[in-house]
Amino acid sequence: MSINLFFWGILIQSLCAIIPLIIKNENRYSFLSHFGALLGIVFSLLGTIGNLVFGSSGLIYIGFNPYWNSLNFRFDSLSTFFVLLIQILSIPALLYSFSYQKPYIASGKKVKLYVFSFIMLIVSLQLLTVANNAVLFLVFWELMALLSYLNMVFENEKSEVQKGSFIYFVATHLATFLLYVFFLMLHQITGSWNFSEFHLVFNSTPQYYLLFALGFIGFGIKAGFMPFHFWLPKAHPIAPTYLSAFLSGVIIKLGIYGIFRVFEFLKPTDPILGWIVLAISLISAIFGVWYALAQHDIKTLLAYHSIENIGIIGIGMGIGLIGMAYSNQTIIILGFAGALFHTVNHAIFKSQLFIGSGIIYQNLHTRNIEKMGGIIHYAPWLSVFFLIGSVAISGIPPLNGFISEFIIYNSFFKTAGYFGNYYPIFMLIMTVGLALVGGLAVACFTKVNSIMFLGLPRTELKAFHVSRLEYFSLGILALMCIFIGIFPQPVIAFIIAVLQGMPIVNSFGNDFSVISSAFPAFSPFTMIFLSLILFMTMTFLFKKFLSRKSRIAKPWGCGYQHLNERMQYTASSYADELNLIPSNILMIKKDAVVPEDIFPKAGGHFHSHSHDFAEEVIVRPVYSKIIKSINRIVFLSKNDIRVYIAFILIALVSYLAFAFFWKF
Repeated sequence: MSINLFFWGILIQSLCAIIPLIIKNENRYSFLSHFGALLGIVFSLLGTIGNLVFGSSGLIYIGFNPYWNSLNFRFDSLSTFFVLLIQILSIPALLYSFSYQKPYIASGKKVKLYVFSFIMLIVSLQLLTVANNAVLFLVFWELMALLSYLNMVFENEKSEVQKGSFIYFVATHLATFLLYVFFLMLHQITGSWNFSEFHLVFNSTPQYYLLFALGFIGFGIKAGFMPFHFWLPKAHPIAPTYLSAFLSGVIIKLGIYGIFRVFEFLKPTDPILGWIVLAISLISAIFGVWYALAQHDIKTLLAYHSIENIGIIGIGMGIGLIGMAYSNQTIIILGFAGALFHTVNHAIFKSQLFIGSGIIYQNLHTRNIEKMGGIIHYAPWLSVFFLIGSVAISGIPPLNGFISEFIIYNSFFKTAGYFGNYYPIFMLIMTVGLALVGGLAVACFTKVNSIMFLGLPRTELKAFHVSRLEYFSLGILALMCIFIGIFPQPVIAFIIAVLQGMPIVNSFGNDFSVISSAFPAFSPFTMIFLSLILFMTMTFLFKKFLSRKSRIAKPWGCGYQHLNERMQYTASSYADELNLIPSNILMIKKDAVVPEDIFPKAGGHFHSHSHDFAEEVIVRPVYSKIIKSINRIVFLSKNDIRVYIAFILIALVSYLAFAFFWKF
């Protein structure tokens, strides 16, 4: 019954995207599609929750003949976890999408294609997550890529949108190609296309390591691990903000879902694989946040923070792999639980931050932090919600980011204690590395909040509009950040139930009593955090009571009068000292003109910009060589149609020959 409810919800969402297309009025179409899709998501969500409660995990077939019966869905614990995450995050995303598109509709822009593709994107993500067949999975994976691209070109008249969407399109199809090969090899070995039958019993042949590399890199490109992240800072800034929020909060998590499936199929027991994942993840976390610190574009900054948090998730996964190598269920549970918990947390606070940045962009018409300031005087509640997301992403108590990072820290200590030898030294390095990431995140979001919200406006602000729907979307996500931070026990219990249903965890033992010793008691945290919030609330109310009779004046300027917006810190100057440390890797370029006279007629200027190391050193040179090689093949540029037909025939024969020799 619950699974039927899920598919009925999927059907409602699809119909609400398609049927209203006959309506000519853009406003009415947008309203009916968005809120009809919300109704469908509620149905699907109830079905997923019912499936979670009643524990139905069998195969669901979509046809009646033998061929179609091979295309099936499966609701196991891992797919249920991710589909639930997609559905919950879709609700604020759809609410914000409706609000985001209103000004564009008012200006005469046609939005039907974008509304349709966004709703169908949500549908494809849910079906992708529960697909049990590799062919079906790749079909929905391709739909996800195409529908994301259609939304990404929302403002296709801009050159940066054309360039960024092209980079995304190339990167996502590179990942798809690797996954084609990955699933083809698995089919060749197992004789099946079904995920439930992809169980390899060998782990020491070169073919095994090739499979691991194909799966990890293919899904790692989508997740945004370094150095496969090059598309992410290009795609986020140019996408409409509702898609940016969904892209960072949900879509890149499908890469994490895929990597967990790779672990399930291959069952890695070589500790070197765990160390490779740990090394890539730590590099992603540290340099993701350091690149973020050097950015002036708020959406690019948040994109690099996605890379940072994907790195933190990967660290938990690496610890889980090390636990698998030594058949230690406690370490497996701690590592994977920390990864899954941070997946939830990052989806929440990153969606919140992107929605906040989108509201600011729509009011100021700029993404440049250097041109912002004083927003707190015009939208104080927006400032509060953005601050909550900033504290959460920085891993500061009492919000949710602290809890998942605390579990990962605890996994370091347990790993060092269990295995001894050189493990304590390496776990100390991991601890210091993760602490550095947290410190840099605090510095980055201190910069963001102080420059954007405090001080005097650097851009003329006559009004600042935030709709009720936008506040509602932000409020849902902010409450989730607070609630999970104070009461993490329900989420931890849910994640433990997910882990209990995962073969890569329960195959190492069915005694889950280790869970009580693996996880620290969070009850003291709950009491401390509640006391802290109560104290802050009382202090705020006391201040409000006193301020009713107090005189309001301009802030003291150290004896100076007539201060203006130029006499403030900029984003560049705030972060300059920290960015000097890895300046060679960050590839920071500075452009400064210093005035020569004491009273210059024309003022000087200072600009700094960071270039992505992976893009400049790896992607651009490889791309240039490919283009040069293609340009050398002059004989392809023929006007004779017979030449092109001959090329098609040669390609077709080559594919058939490859398929024949692959089979035999």
